[in-house]
Amino acid sequence: MSRIRSYLQLGVRPSSQTVPMGSFVSILRLGRRRVDILPAVFLLAFSYLCPPLLAAGGSSLERTVSFMADDFRIVGTLTEPNSPEPSPIVVILHGMGGNRHGPTIRGTSVPLFRTVARNWAARGVASLTISTGGRGGSEGDYVDMTLERRVNEALAAIDWIVAQPKFDKEKISILGHSQGTLVAASAARRLKAQVPVQSVILWAPQSNALEVYKRSMGIKIYEKGLQSEQNEIVSWYGVGGQLRKFKRAFFTGLRDFNAVMDIGAFGGPTLIVTGLRDRWSPSWRAAEFKASGDQCTFLEFDVGHRMGAGIGPTAVDLMARETLSWLLNLP
Repeated sequence: MSRIRSYLQLGVRPSSQTVPMGSFVSILRLGRRRVDILPAVFLLAFSYLCPPLLAAGGSSLERTVSFMADDFRIVGTLTEPNSPEPSPIVVILHGMGGNRHGPTIRGTSVPLFRTVARNWAARGVASLTISTGGRGGSEGDYVDMTLERRVNEALAAIDWIVAQPKFDKEKISILGHSQGTLVAASAARRLKAQVPVQSVILWAPQSNALEVYKRSMGIKIYEKGLQSEQNEIVSWYGVGGQLRKFKRAFFTGLRDFNAVMDIGAFGGPTLIVTGLRDRWSPSWRAAEFKASGDQCTFLEFDVGHRMGAGIGPTAVDLMARETLSWLLNLP
């Protein structure tokens, strides 16, 4: 067993949790001196010495489920172990403009979240990946999306899980990717007194919604959104040149979401995963989560914002393996 000590150059305290490491340490920065590892050599060696997650596990079951949130039907993909025993479960929340499947992994036809969910189910951990309203089969119009609405969807997903007898109610975790990290952190804070959320996992985290989106859209667009009519649509080109279109409620709600403060209020085990190649949620910004307390563990991989999907299945497998290792070793 080895304690993960990532981001020591930023002064971040390691978590009290320990994680069994594989043949290679997944952290690409150790201490104050950067360890230079050729990504191709590293990933090739990893794939040789550490077979894919699915190869070592059992089978999984996958089906589409739905539940109501704010008068709209939200659709999710439930992936679970093929076992009669109650299993831990992770709610997975996609990023802005995404859906419950996630981006397609380079060199395959399989999306990120489906791959991760199937691999984790083969190791005994279920997942429920949901699409926000107006995306991925869920009812509603995406231009009406707000972070508050997304939190309500996440809370409804937890309610649905709690009502199912097949899941371990003491081992419910929430995973957010990109914008989904803001939602995951807020949901975990609100659930603290109601449902015992075991842990939170933040992939490519966003710390402060107002700062993130003002930087993305520019101050002029932000102010235009604040001053717009209730049903007026304000648009801008965001990350990757994608067109974003939302109504006033999206802009006015940004100031209410700060993942650093929410994780601090949650106070439970939190895994923060960043990518060395990520330009949109760079690793150095994760240092802001130092303020969230000593329950945070930090992992950094040689991936981009899509958590390895833009590189290939081996990069995804490494990231998913270490995330699962952390989760399974929680007390």
